[in-house]
Amino acid sequence: MSVAAIELGRVCRLDRRVTAASEALSKGLEFVGMEHVDPESGRIVLGQGSRTGEGKGQAFLFDDRHVLFGKLRPYLRKIALPGQSGCASTELVPLLPDAARLDRGYLFHWVRRQHVIDALMAKNTGARMPRADMSVLLDMAIPLPPLDEQRRIVGLLDRAAEIRRRADAARAKARAIIPALFLDMFGDPATNPKGWPIQSLNEIADIGSGLTKGRKLNGTPTEPTPYLRVANVQADRLDLTEIKMIDATDDDRVRCRLLPGDLLMTEGGDLDKLGRCAMWRGEIDLCLHQNHIFRVRMGRSVIPDYARAFMQSEAARGYFLRVAKRTTGIASINKTQLGQLPVWVPALCLQTAFAEQASRLESLARHLDAAAAKAEAMAAGLSAEVFGAGQRKDAADGSLVSC
Repeated sequence: MSVAAIELGRVCRLDRRVTAASEALSKGLEFVGMEHVDPESGRIVLGQGSRTGEGKGQAFLFDDRHVLFGKLRPYLRKIALPGQSGCASTELVPLLPDAARLDRGYLFHWVRRQHVIDALMAKNTGARMPRADMSVLLDMAIPLPPLDEQRRIVGLLDRAAEIRRRADAARAKARAIIPALFLDMFGDPATNPKGWPIQSLNEIADIGSGLTKGRKLNGTPTEPTPYLRVANVQADRLDLTEIKMIDATDDDRVRCRLLPGDLLMTEGGDLDKLGRCAMWRGEIDLCLHQNHIFRVRMGRSVIPDYARAFMQSEAARGYFLRVAKRTTGIASINKTQLGQLPVWVPALCLQTAFAEQASRLESLARHLDAAAAKAEAMAAGLSAEVFGAGQRKDAADGSLVSC
């Protein structure tokens, strides 16, 4: 698909109308700072941080014709579509598109593209607090189909983004039910009100360490094999969008092979991420894990879904924080400390009932993830087709063409 493209500055300008923030506030205008912009949706969410703008100096005026572009650290994508008039921090530059040629929503989606952000970061000013050179943005070429086509594209991209937001919210709600269900069935792990038997984790599970990348193999034959890194283990799920390979021996593939039902727990990280745990369900036929991930394989007395919920409880997290080694905001636990985690062991019938309900909720969450991924793929394909990453000169009029 070829679309005529021209320099953004020919269809959009920087609207730097300034006012004293105090004067704007006295007129009832809301103040919008960088902290108020949701980078995922472009929505302005007031009530976070500096709500009123009191004590601020000058501010930019804006209304619902503008796109607000956060020039400070542009990689944060603090780019907003305001729905009403207001005043903004001077770090949020109002872009005013020519409404007869450039749709505001179309501009919003274009300036959020990675190649635009990369171009601005390549020519930013300031080392510690990089700021976009807005003249660079205005010199960039934007593909410019007819307005009706721009609006059709915006509608599709907006719908895809809304599907993602709804899926994220529904998934979070579905997964939030699991801890509540756990508390209802088994009580608070901090107090054990129902008096469940307690055993240490190493009494009811086999705990294994993984492979160290770059280890010496002394000529032992190896074969590239998929393996999981810390980045793959999220708080309640596995992110398998990028799987790396590691040279593994036959012994490695036996010792570190993951089996369905294995729990994967990270050994360290930021305090708020310590002990995050997810379950392997056999997504890849043969997959290993690295040494910064503990593999916990439950015995017959504990069901993996129950064990995962317990290990994500506040009581388990409190234990990890108490025993962890800490250095400059980073905490880590070792295999011995993990094995000493006290775990309740309720009757198997209760664990099974909990696991069945939790499994249904997880299945719903995965379906929502799949729907969102499909919508994102559609949006990415459309965005790549329309916006493109490269442009060429059109011989007829000297304009650019997006290829």
